[in-house]
Amino acid sequence: MSASPRTTVTILEAAAGASLAAAFLHAHLYTPLLFWPLASLAMSAAVVAALSPLAVSRRMTFLAHSQGHTVLTAALAAAVPTAIFAGSLASPLFYLFTFVFMILLNLLVPVAEMLGLRRDVATGVVMSLQYVIILALLYVIRHFYAAVDPLLLITGEYVLITWRDVSTQIPLLLLAALFPAAYGIKYLYASVDENFARAVGVRVSTLDRLFIVSMSLAAAASVYAAGSLMPAILLVLPGAIAARYSHRLTEQIPLSVSVAAISTAVSHFLYTALPWLWPSAALGLVLLAFLLAAPRRRE
Repeated sequence: MSASPRTTVTILEAAAGASLAAAFLHAHLYTPLLFWPLASLAMSAAVVAALSPLAVSRRMTFLAHSQGHTVLTAALAAAVPTAIFAGSLASPLFYLFTFVFMILLNLLVPVAEMLGLRRDVATGVVMSLQYVIILALLYVIRHFYAAVDPLLLITGEYVLITWRDVSTQIPLLLLAALFPAAYGIKYLYASVDENFARAVGVRVSTLDRLFIVSMSLAAAASVYAAGSLMPAILLVLPGAIAARYSHRLTEQIPLSVSVAAISTAVSHFLYTALPWLWPSAALGLVLLAFLLAAPRRRE
């Protein structure tokens, strides 16, 4: 007999706790340089993954995937004022500017929808605009701020993360976690039957905007650890994996977070064994393996 969905959730939650504990113990005893980077990546992955089922259920995966471009655009834009005022990206100003630019870019999507465009078309239009901005910003940074390496905005500065960076991330990640904690289940049910949700007084459009703000916060807080591409992956894959393990809405968020936690722990061990495999790449590979191994449930 196959395990029940509730049993599966319990097993994955236990495995998540055990694997993360093992990873932190290994980092503390054998690779202390990676302890704070691991803490940063684990927190970032958990918060972004908590939003993943919401993006999947609400059919916002295209918008979620576009976050890879949005984070890169926002991070490049944030690098310029940060370099002017702080001189280094290892500054709280970098997170602040990245978040501000992400909010502005993400809110362009509903503005484009007001022009009569469908959500996917509006997202595509905004992404096209971002490509132009990225090219312009790469030119500006290369010629005027040579000390800033644009590649690090794509890969993240994993091995350079200290407890100061983690302490800067925590408030942003806590704010980002408020939406899935307070409105996650309601938002998932609204995704199933939006008309009924509106009829009983749920302000779905307001929740959509709050979701965008939460997603922007989580991605901005994660860019220094995971780079600009990994948040887009974490916004889609954990939720897709959770949906294959269980169709029960109340289990989607804990399943998604558990999968991200296990993947983070495994990616830590992969990175210590294969230093050429960057942690964000290792995390993506583990998530893909999880998706391929996940059972197909029919309930």
